[in-house]
Amino acid sequence: MISLSSISATTIVKQHAVTQRSHRSVGRFARSMVPSSSHSESSASGTATTAATAEIGFDRDEDGYPSCIPREYIDEIEEPAALDVLKNMQLAQLMVPSLGLVKTAYVFEPCSNTTSSENVPAFVLLHGFDSSMLEFRRLIPKLNRLGDVYVVDLAGWGFSDCGFAENADIQLGPAQKRDHLQKFIEDVVGRPVTLLGTSLGGSVAIDFAAEYQGEWVNSLVLVDAQGFIDGIGPMSSMPRFLSVLGVQVLKSVPLRNMANKMAYFDKERYATEDAMRIGRLHTHLPGWTDANVAFMQSGGYAVSTRLKDMNLPSLVVWGRNDEILDPSYADKFMDVLPNAHMVWIDECGHVPALEQPDALVSAIDSFVNESS
Repeated sequence: MISLSSISATTIVKQHAVTQRSHRSVGRFARSMVPSSSHSESSASGTATTAATAEIGFDRDEDGYPSCIPREYIDEIEEPAALDVLKNMQLAQLMVPSLGLVKTAYVFEPCSNTTSSENVPAFVLLHGFDSSMLEFRRLIPKLNRLGDVYVVDLAGWGFSDCGFAENADIQLGPAQKRDHLQKFIEDVVGRPVTLLGTSLGGSVAIDFAAEYQGEWVNSLVLVDAQGFIDGIGPMSSMPRFLSVLGVQVLKSVPLRNMANKMAYFDKERYATEDAMRIGRLHTHLPGWTDANVAFMQSGGYAVSTRLKDMNLPSLVVWGRNDEILDPSYADKFMDVLPNAHMVWIDECGHVPALEQPDALVSAIDSFVNESS
């Protein structure tokens, strides 16, 4: 399922009737996020969590799925790769200065290449707006042959919880997400990373790298990334009740199906009902509406003027058939970034990680080898 970063919320409100959805019980969500003794130690897979981070586990049902996610929606999902991510999801409590406690959902997959040296690269993957780690379900088991792979849901997105179920008035914008990502990399990954951002995740990556290049970021991979559309337009100044209506439309099945079809080149194969259900699974959690309203009211990301200051080795990857962010944006990145490589992926839409993961891994492999 596509992240909806590039679809104007104002247009959405005009084009679709508002779909009302009931929230799940806050109590059920809160109970599911309490520490679990069976997951209190660092994962056997080798996650580099430091002593400064309280490592806890999701309360899980009898089949191993986090019980904070309503089981009826998990049961609708068919794709094994998505179900595997849900079972492998980990949880860390991070104290973020600008947010307080963030119960951070992430997946860690250690490098599978046993012939690699001990200093394998660490990749941190950032999904787009109103998406989740499930966006990388087909990429994770392929990318980990190149290095350690971490996929994190930043505060307010995906399956991470920063308290919106209890407090709708939390401030959440780019600064808070930057703080959360810094804390995640420092406390969980524990070393500088290659940051990969898709769609609006590209803006997140640019914003973070501009602040921490050379410190926590060694290189940058931008995949069909948003970098030249600053802010989110009128949604940032709308009255709250209108913002809530706009966000609710993002959850609607008609909107999700429309975005699903726009995301892919091979629509018949990939733009399925199952992909739509996977793409909206996180929207069934309490606090989802308020978290997205808070982000929209923050004004969103504006990173276009920061690109020229990027001195990191950068890889720009674009699906040649992207219907959401025009492929001409790839040329703009190449014009501005001082140290960038460009790879086009044929027969691919807006989401190479889902539609052409092998081609994306091949591009990253070449980039890593050239940059090392």
